[in-house]
Amino acid sequence: MRTNTSTATATDTGTAAPTAREPRLGVYGVALAALVLPVVALAVSQGADLDRIGDAPIGTQIAMYSQAFMPALAALVACLAAGGVRAVDWGFHRVPWRTLAAAWAVPVLGIGIAYGTAWLTGAARFDPGNPAGSTGLHPALGVLLGLVPGVVPFVVLALGEQLGWSSLLVMRLAARRSPATTAVILGLAWAAFHYPLMLFVPGAVEEGVAVPYAMLMFTLQTVTLAFPLVWLRLRTRSIWPVLVCHATVNASLYFVAEAMTSTHDRSAWMVGEGGALTTAGLAVAVLLTGRLWRRPRSR
Repeated sequence: MRTNTSTATATDTGTAAPTAREPRLGVYGVALAALVLPVVALAVSQGADLDRIGDAPIGTQIAMYSQAFMPALAALVACLAAGGVRAVDWGFHRVPWRTLAAAWAVPVLGIGIAYGTAWLTGAARFDPGNPAGSTGLHPALGVLLGLVPGVVPFVVLALGEQLGWSSLLVMRLAARRSPATTAVILGLAWAAFHYPLMLFVPGAVEEGVAVPYAMLMFTLQTVTLAFPLVWLRLRTRSIWPVLVCHATVNASLYFVAEAMTSTHDRSAWMVGEGGALTTAGLAVAVLLTGRLWRRPRSR
């Protein structure tokens, strides 16, 4: 008498734990929209202005700051719908310090090129006294403070985004597409995540700058940065270099470059998150550092 193999296996080993399926990107996208859009609607209904977010009701402030964690929450929803959080390799693997240094160097170089060009051409004015006045430190120490320990708080915010972008979206896309295609899709999705804020919430775009222009520049920046982020994630299997790169963009921009800059009426079109020179500087840095992030050592 022939024995049914599956029945015999179940009898010998007991009931096997169900295997988690791959999370569906459609579920991730729907969950992300369901999380983001009500927050934007709340901000609009409360008249929130990101330039004066401290004046908004406390509930609105919490909702706005929590938006950074919504890609991670959406990824969690997608994983639970697929059978469990182990459906995704979240990427908490150790990497050498030199890999983290490479990830740190890309945005530092890019923002340095952008603002250095702005200062030299008069698109914005160099003012080293700003960080000295706010920190009481020599400007060089202020820069060091902003670029090293200043990265840490932004790592926390980057974690909320990159658990969704790099651990779920990138890894699922890269299983079926090339790294370059994955990077373009990531960059577009990353930008689109910010569009509702840019379109509807005052202060998300610098005053005087056309919103379509700011959206275009921001999209070019996210697509550009997506290339080192994708390669670092795929080649190291770790999320740590991704977090460092993402966080350093913000730290070098807000804690250092903008702190050392005095602007005039047209500066916002050239520097800052929606600036043309910021876009160009990051693009040049990504091209110049390709050997660093394309082949980082994972051990």
